Amino acid sequence: MSALNIATRALTTNQAVLQVIGHNIANANTEGYTRQRVELNSVPGQQMGSGYFGKGVQIEAVTRVGYDAFLTRESNVTRATAAADQVRLQYLQGVESLFPLGDGSLGKLLNDALNAWTDVASSPNDSAARQVVLDQFDALAARIRDGAARIDEIATGARLQATEVTKEINRLAQAIASVNDAIARTQGTGASPNDLLDQRDRLIAQLNDQVQVTTLRADDGTLSVFVAGSLPLVLGNRAAELRVSRAELDGDRQIQLQFVQGASAYDVPSEFLSGGKLKGLLDFINRDVIGTQAELGRMALALATTVNRQQQSGLNLLGNGGADLLVFGSLAGKAAVTNTGSGSVSATVADPTQLKAEDYILEFTSGTQALIRRGSDGWYWNGSGWQANAAAPVTVNGYSLEGLTLSVPTSPAAGDRFMLSPGATAAGSLRMALSRPAELAAAGRVTLSQNPSNTGNATIEAVSATVTTGSWATPPLPANLTFIAPNTFALAGFSPASVAYTPGEPMTFTYTSGSDTVEVKITLRGQPNAGDGFQLQNTPPTGVVFNGSNAQAMLALRDQVMFDGSIKLSEGYVAVFSNLASRVNEAATRASFSKAQADDAEQRRANQAGVNLDEEAARLLQFQQAYQASAKYLQTVQSIFDTLISTFR
Repeated sequence: MSALNIATRALTTNQAVLQVIGHNIANANTEGYTRQRVELNSVPGQQMGSGYFGKGVQIEAVTRVGYDAFLTRESNVTRATAAADQVRLQYLQGVESLFPLGDGSLGKLLNDALNAWTDVASSPNDSAARQVVLDQFDALAARIRDGAARIDEIATGARLQATEVTKEINRLAQAIASVNDAIARTQGTGASPNDLLDQRDRLIAQLNDQVQVTTLRADDGTLSVFVAGSLPLVLGNRAAELRVSRAELDGDRQIQLQFVQGASAYDVPSEFLSGGKLKGLLDFINRDVIGTQAELGRMALALATTVNRQQQSGLNLLGNGGADLLVFGSLAGKAAVTNTGSGSVSATVADPTQLKAEDYILEFTSGTQALIRRGSDGWYWNGSGWQANAAAPVTVNGYSLEGLTLSVPTSPAAGDRFMLSPGATAAGSLRMALSRPAELAAAGRVTLSQNPSNTGNATIEAVSATVTTGSWATPPLPANLTFIAPNTFALAGFSPASVAYTPGEPMTFTYTSGSDTVEVKITLRGQPNAGDGFQLQNTPPTGVVFNGSNAQAMLALRDQVMFDGSIKLSEGYVAVFSNLASRVNEAATRASFSKAQADDAEQRRANQAGVNLDEEAARLLQFQQAYQASAKYLQTVQSIFDTLISTFR
């Protein structure tokens, strides 16, 4: 009987090994499959008469061969990073396509609009030339407005995908919880549920494509899954959920990730995520979209403010002061839904050269004071710069902040919060305010004449007056410009008291009335003598039609340094495009590197745990022969047994 048992065990054991080999071969191309192997052991022998006789072979276990927890984790982490980088790059490339270079680009439209003043400056009464200015600025405003709208559309698509990604995360979490339950029940039998373990590993890998997670194995064989560092997405056979919602202060422009467990929901900062498509989408929506909108809006704000001030500095064909050429929506702050006060916050542009591509959050500590936080990184304003930790609150009403003047017409309550997004507001609402060519203020408000009694040879080259803050402040005119030895001029009623004179270089004088400031620039050539003078006066009505000095000042705006202390107004698109291009290049570099890392990590994992068909073929022949030998041995034992039975009969 012992020989018969040995033969039977050998046959069934080799058959089981062949079955596992066949299972390996069948799954050679199954993603995430770990090859299996039957662990064999000899059955303890028994002392019988003259020796110790063995009892054959037995199966100890069917195990996964080559599974390496470190390689599996590295593959999951790198694929999560690659997924985040790739999805962010795809959306950034979509935004980049909105800002082409060359003909039809935003930069060309900007320069065409500013250059259109050339013909108006030379022929102020030419209605056709004036109409070209209106058409060019209208096209520029439309392009900026449409660009902002298209960015919003792309962001909306990203928000919808983020919602779908969270649904997929929740589905995978539920599937992992179900497999955990099956593994825990199977684990109680003492056998290793290899295919269930592979299934769970595949689900974890798929989950890392959506959001990077960490795992922790429990004694019962289940795997706990944590997201954002320590939030338990899966515990045993129970799964929590993730969801995205509109951020409280940013409306359509930002989303907030939330962790939902039972009836409770907790906000999860996006910086707590390390990888996965959800990370890439949140970074794109919460950083790239807002940053690009702010850059585009800063250009729109600076352009509109500067051109409008120059318009106010001139006279139209009817002899009236110029009205705004471009308008945009009110720079009002968005109130948090939790606010309890009735206050509001708004801003106006005080100095367009100081504007930054930023959003600001105001957190009121009282009815008049608030902490000011920068939207891009959460740093706080300390009165002269930004710092990481909370600074002292400032009195908001009338406060100057990076080119803006803040206004709080009514008192908010302590704890109220507001979001100021001046760039996004301006970019999305910029439009033409004028419709008739005659409304363009091509003529200057002031003219300069030379005193007949002058003895020097100084001549007038140019004169212009420009609103620099507020609106037009009527200076005390006429005013005498007098040459004072050794080499300075003084303009009565203006400051400074005197300005050094260099032939061909403009002399700048200012007149201030309240919050309104007018800057007068006078350029002379030649050498005056002591006592020589000129008279600054209002432009006479008869001189408006053929006066193009304000149109000339409009042309000069092209070369005015406007952005970041070095970029001219005519190059304003450079700041928008260069920052966007920098984001795209950085994202492309990261995506390329992280994909290479992910492919390498997965290859090393697969080489360790995957099926080698040559090896399995060799094992197939090995155990086929063993099976055939076992069958032959069983046949021999059966024959011997039959002979013994016949003998005893």
